[in-house]
Amino acid sequence: MDTRLLKKFSLSLLAIAFASMPVLSQAQTQKLASQVVDEHAEHIFYSSGAMGMALVVVDKNQQVFRSFGETRAGSGQRPREDSLIRIASLTKLMTSEVLVKLAEQGTVKVTDPLRKYAPGSAFVPYYSPTSPMTLLNLATHTAGLPREQPGGAPHRPVFTWPNRAERWSWLQTAKLTVPPGSHASYSNLGFDLLSDALADAAHQPYPQLFRQLITQPNGMVDTTFTPTAAQCSRLMEGLRPSPCLNTIAAQGSGGVYSTPADMGRWMKQFLPNAAGQQSPTAALAQKMYFRRTDLVSLKGMDVPGQAYELGMGWITMAPTPLLPRIIQKTGGGGGFITYMAMVPQRGVGVFIVVTRSELTKFKNMSDGVNDLVADLVRNNEI
Repeated sequence: MDTRLLKKFSLSLLAIAFASMPVLSQAQTQKLASQVVDEHAEHIFYSSGAMGMALVVVDKNQQVFRSFGETRAGSGQRPREDSLIRIASLTKLMTSEVLVKLAEQGTVKVTDPLRKYAPGSAFVPYYSPTSPMTLLNLATHTAGLPREQPGGAPHRPVFTWPNRAERWSWLQTAKLTVPPGSHASYSNLGFDLLSDALADAAHQPYPQLFRQLITQPNGMVDTTFTPTAAQCSRLMEGLRPSPCLNTIAAQGSGGVYSTPADMGRWMKQFLPNAAGQQSPTAALAQKMYFRRTDLVSLKGMDVPGQAYELGMGWITMAPTPLLPRIIQKTGGGGGFITYMAMVPQRGVGVFIVVTRSELTKFKNMSDGVNDLVADLVRNNEI
């Protein structure tokens, strides 16, 4: 063969080889969700200082469960998908979902004043007659209420006080010092009052409404306020555990018991369907209503990173060079810490629960989860 022809032929083959390399490289670089999870999960557990940890990751059509540590000190048993847990303040996300679904049905409007659903002739305080406390204010922590109702017995079990009658009795003498919608201050009391209002609007007890709108549609078999003895036997325990009791008193703010399996089922509804669309209900539930810059002040919502926008329970953190825009919620109580972090438009959601030890640090855990979320998003973009 002519030398010049041979050289031209060799260069052509080389060009074809180089042209095909990016395609091969992409195919080889993209990982399974389980591989990405395994690069982070153990580090999250050990850096958190937790006694036990369960992690559920949903990445489009992939779901991954991982666990570490013990269900309780000395048990030698790793947490399982059916281990009973307290989701604590992630309860608020479910309360907001009840609000959204009742609004879709026309039973309530999110802008309705709380006084519309006050039991009997109960008084609801207001800053001025023209700026009442609304259901939306309660759901976005902008009602001007304290974090907790003042009083109550010290060292009581978590999520057992105040009950419905006690909080409405306290409200009769309460005063608002800021106009609703101007300041954001984290309030468990506000979400319990919200759940009371939703029950009154629907004319049924809140636990019944919760089953009808949350647990049954999502196939959540172990999610409840009133665990059975069999369920309590599966309850994980951390530092200073609280007894496994009826927690209807905190039905709106923190009383939900669940399992990692049920939380995975619940989280899926917020991710896009096969056509890449988020359901209208999920979009409304995760809608943002206030930017930090719209408010005079914002307190109690910066634990996993600075809050940028406030929704109904959900909070977004602004994107950074290392992290995407994450929508998230934190929780804690009774020896548990919980966190849910999602990038719904990328089909990524992470739920984590850890049980406390003397060394547990929330930020160590949430930083690791945020990094995991970012890596899952980057992996999907390959």
